This record gives sequence, structure tokens and C-alpha cells, in this order.
Amino acid sequence: MNHIVQDLNWSTPIWSVVLKDLKIDFNKKIEKFLIKLKKRSKGRKLSNEGGWQSEVLNDCEELKPLLFFISKVCENLNLQIKTLEIPQIWANINKKNDYNQIHQHGGYYHLSGTYYVKTPKNCGSIFFRDPRPSAISNIFFVRNYEKSELKKYNVEEGLLMLWPSYLDHFVEPSKTNKERISISFDIVLITD
Repeated sequence: MNHIVQDLNWSTPIWSVVLKDLKIDFNKKIEKFLIKLKKRSKGRKLSNEGGWQSEVLNDCEELKPLLFFISKVCENLNLQIKTLEIPQIWANINKKNDYNQIHQHGGYYHLSGTYYVKTPKNCGSIFFRDPRPSAISNIFFVRNYEKSELKKYNVEEGLLMLWPSYLDHFVEPSKTNKERISISFDIVLITD
């Protein structure tokens, strides 16, 4: 018996690019700035378990080069956007056993993302969960077709990742004593 298989293609895009032009100078400067900031600020607790998360850094002069590159990358995503806003941007510093529990940034925001400043070996990968609740609940298809409800991405210095803000994600616990430093943000896209 012949049968037809049709994939419905309800895809969830994740975009990534290593910003080679940015990471050389920017990463060392921003690392020093964030370490000093951490000493002056207790930070905040949202999805982070252990680790330090800064308050929102929207008016931070030191982040302007990164904001420029985020805008340039978004312009090339073929999403027909006219402009964008980055309503919030913040820093994360994790040490051994620190992690971020599963969460998402949905609602008002369209895209979320992270830029990786410092990523020592075994500092924790980022995972994304299939956003289709009904698909996740079907163990047979998760095991035999999708292979997993989670997709793991290893991170590296200079990597910029973007994803739809509704996408659940988490960072596994760090296994190194060295600091893992990243900068996360949310984006609102304007199309008209």
C-alpha cells in the first residue's frame, strides 16, 4: 500500500551568528565592566538559580556596540521589519552549579536572544523545548519521530542567538569554576 507523508512544517526558527567583528575588543571590555557592576549591585532573581543577573541595562553606553549588531542581524532575518525596539537588556554571570530554570519571555516581546561574552568549557549549554504542548504529550512521537522534546545548543564566545519569545528555554548547570558571562535581551519588531 502506498502512502503519502506530509510534514506540516510548523517550524520554530532559531537564528545564530558568531559576531567576529564585535567579540575581539568588545568581550574583554564588557567583561571588565560587568565584573565591576556585579561588585556594586546585588542584581535580581528571575529564572536564575545561583548566579548573578543585572538589573535592566537599557541606557548603558558600554552595550551600544552590541545593540548595533543586534539591529543589523535582525534587519537580515527576512521578517519584513521596518524597525525594532529593545525594551530590555541585562547581563548574566554564572559560576559552578549555577543555572537558569525553564522560562520564556512571550507576551509583549517578539524575539528574545542572548550574546555570549565568556564561555569556558563545561559552562552550560542552552536548551529549547518544543513549543507544541500536544506534541510533547505524545511520548510515542517524541521518542520515535522528534527524538526529544528538547534541543541542545552549545555556546561559544561571540555567539548571538535569537528565537521567538514564546519559546521555553533553560541553561543547564555550569560544571566549571570559571565565570560564564552572557547578555540577554528582548526585542519588539515593528513592521508598519
